[in-house]
Amino acid sequence: MIPVDRGSRSKALKAVVAATRQEMARNPRQLIIYPEGTRRPPGAEPSYKYGIVELYTQLGVPVVPVAHVAGLYWPRRKFMRYPGTIKARFLPPIPPGLDKEEFMQRLIGETETACDELLVEASRAPNPPPMPPTAVKRLAELGAAAKA
Repeated sequence: MIPVDRGSRSKALKAVVAATRQEMARNPRQLIIYPEGTRRPPGAEPSYKYGIVELYTQLGVPVVPVAHVAGLYWPRRKFMRYPGTIKARFLPPIPPGLDKEEFMQRLIGETETACDELLVEASRAPNPPPMPPTAVKRLAELGAAAKA
């Protein structure tokens, strides 16, 4: 665990990069980061934070994006949980060395494409979970209306 002091963003980002570099030098392992900072409703517009770009460029390590639509079964800020199987898709690693803009475009593009595929798959399941308005809207944009 690498704590993040969200008080001052620039100081926090520098501290996270330094702590991550130190921790990975001490004990090389995987780092799990949520590039949006938190879960968002399935189908909602992505809002990736800049911290992932800094970690990628400063540490020079590959990034393995993971796509999921867990929010269909475990909605954000709700006590309710819905039955079903949360599926995650581990995508091909993005190798180090890309420029910041190319990395971010690739991260978002590949992750969101896979999230869309998982959303469509969940909506077509024999017993789909309730679809929040963001998912219904996104499914319509994709031409894959949710089951009624």
